[in-house]
Amino acid sequence: MPDYPDLAEIADLPPGPELAFALVAVHPRKRSRGVAATELPEVLPDIAGQVVIAKCWQRLAAWVDSQMNAAILDIAGREPVGNGLHGSNDEDDWGREEVSAALRMSAQGAAERIDVARVLATRRFQTGRALEEGQITYRHAVEIVKGLEPLEDDEAAEEAERRLLDSARKKTPAQTGTRARREVIKADPDGAERRRRRARTGRRVDFFPLPDAMTEIRAFVPAEGASRVRATLDRLAGRSRVKGDKRTIDQRRADAFVALAELGRLAVDHPMWRGEDRPETPSEEGGPDPLAQQWATAVAGIVMGKRAAAPRVALVAPLSTVLGATHEPGNLTGYGPVPPAVARELAGDGQWERWLADRRGVVTDVGRAVYRPPAPLAALIRAIYPTCMFPGCSQPSYRCDLDHNVRRVDGGTTDPDNLVPLCRRHHRAKDEGGWRVDHDADRKVCTWTSPAGHVYTVEAPTHSLDEDDDLPVDVADREAPLMTMSDGADGAGAEAAAGAAAGPAAGAAAASDPDEPPPF
Repeated sequence: MPDYPDLAEIADLPPGPELAFALVAVHPRKRSRGVAATELPEVLPDIAGQVVIAKCWQRLAAWVDSQMNAAILDIAGREPVGNGLHGSNDEDDWGREEVSAALRMSAQGAAERIDVARVLATRRFQTGRALEEGQITYRHAVEIVKGLEPLEDDEAAEEAERRLLDSARKKTPAQTGTRARREVIKADPDGAERRRRRARTGRRVDFFPLPDAMTEIRAFVPAEGASRVRATLDRLAGRSRVKGDKRTIDQRRADAFVALAELGRLAVDHPMWRGEDRPETPSEEGGPDPLAQQWATAVAGIVMGKRAAAPRVALVAPLSTVLGATHEPGNLTGYGPVPPAVARELAGDGQWERWLADRRGVVTDVGRAVYRPPAPLAALIRAIYPTCMFPGCSQPSYRCDLDHNVRRVDGGTTDPDNLVPLCRRHHRAKDEGGWRVDHDADRKVCTWTSPAGHVYTVEAPTHSLDEDDDLPVDVADREAPLMTMSDGADGAGAEAAAGAAAGPAAGAAAASDPDEPPPF
């Protein structure tokens, strides 16, 4: 039997025809005979080799995408026609139809592909080169192109592109897109604020009928409002499960979403919404129902812009941003980077917890003076590691298990040196799937070894402090708008909100900017 191809040599080949020829020549071959029926047959390449081959194919696919971009530009032209990205709307841009027909794309899909190809060949040529060399995928390139489009300063855009490319070689496309949004806000905070205000005017809710008597609801709302909704649904879903309840967490979230609408419907049926001074709904004793009045008033206040007390929404931002001294973006848990104005708005009426960070932006300690503080150790771990520490996973750490790297039954300790957040699936991957993790608590790095023997490194996300800035990082704990499930229930939350809300008229007066009315 001839010698089997050396996968190390293949992996060193640059993407192109030679690599394609080498990969096509690799075929699984049996390594030995007489394998027991209960065992898997041994073949070449084994699973470790197949991982190398898959990575080579990915590099080759990136090269093919770059070659297709070049071919598309030969058809449609190198220079943008119209307004740049998403702007090829010139009546004479007939190359779009040629590309659409030849490649079986929709008109919109062809236009987007042409626009991305043009930008990669001009303003974002560094990204185009990285794609051709197989360092990033086409999806990474699209995230960089779209993410940096708002920047008009060419020098700032080029510097941001360089940092994004360094990150994209180790991150997923979605993580690269999040980093791109942060880079744009840092480079142009005033422009980010203008775009935020403009985008808010398009908020809406759409309903799409689906088969089997189902409907999909899509809401286009400000990120801080969406975070409130998410935190509220999470808390409702977590507390609504009773003995014998077989609903999944997703089903309970969906039911909670509908229940919130029911609460609003009950409130708007109250006489106070019709401008009447006294409620007509009698209590069992024959008089006005004070609880109904409380809830109607509370919901009215929320609709007109008041805030209720309930689940936490976490915002991470440099203290200097909150105080207005700098314009670093904040980070809204579950969403990503937000402009400084949003950070200051959320911080205005939030409860604060101090986080200290080193020069890299990695949290090293958390304060203790917090409202209803979590367990201090859990708070510290989730501050140091904002997301699941498995490669490529972006699950927020507040949704993760705190995993003992060395199990307690094996002598592992419950301290920062032995704890990291892992989402439930990746916790199981470590305990049941054959993955192994080594946690370097000093460097805040997790090194994973897969069942195939491949090694992947995950660093704790940083909080974007400037290299020369040793300021503390603070966290604003915001409350999402649902009173019924807050701690100290039995109407206490409703009373507080009702006392703060002066009714629809007063709430309406509080909205000073017609382009940014209160929620709903």
